[in-house]
Amino acid sequence: MSDLDEGPQQTDEPTSNRYRRAWWWGATALWMSVIFLASAWPEHGPPAAQGTDKVLHFVAYAVLTALLFGCWRATGHRSRLVASTCYVGVIAIVYGLLLELYQLQVPGRDFQWYDILANCAGVVIAALILLYFYSSNRTVEEASITD
Repeated sequence: MSDLDEGPQQTDEPTSNRYRRAWWWGATALWMSVIFLASAWPEHGPPAAQGTDKVLHFVAYAVLTALLFGCWRATGHRSRLVASTCYVGVIAIVYGLLLELYQLQVPGRDFQWYDILANCAGVVIAALILLYFYSSNRTVEEASITD
């Protein structure tokens, strides 16, 4: 009898976990693509209201941090909460820095330290919110297992 005759292969992972992981990674990839396209738009990016540029940077990277954190947790990384949050924060900040460097090659765009600062502020505030939310919702049993 061949392997094809045995029916579907059983996995240890429930289907809902695979869908949840796929959702997090898909949403994160989509959001990173949106940020990239906005950064690659020539002549100072897509039209925005005057003075909202730094607010958009802040929000974009706060959302990216939350999505990356969701990916990290959905993938099964159960390292310490602070360490997990720091990992995703570093990933988001490096992504923002690389996109700012990329903008040096885009006509009409340039590298701006204030953009990096707004990105970092969004990452840090999102990380603090995530830390507060997850640390306040853990039970004593969970805390003793993961810390």
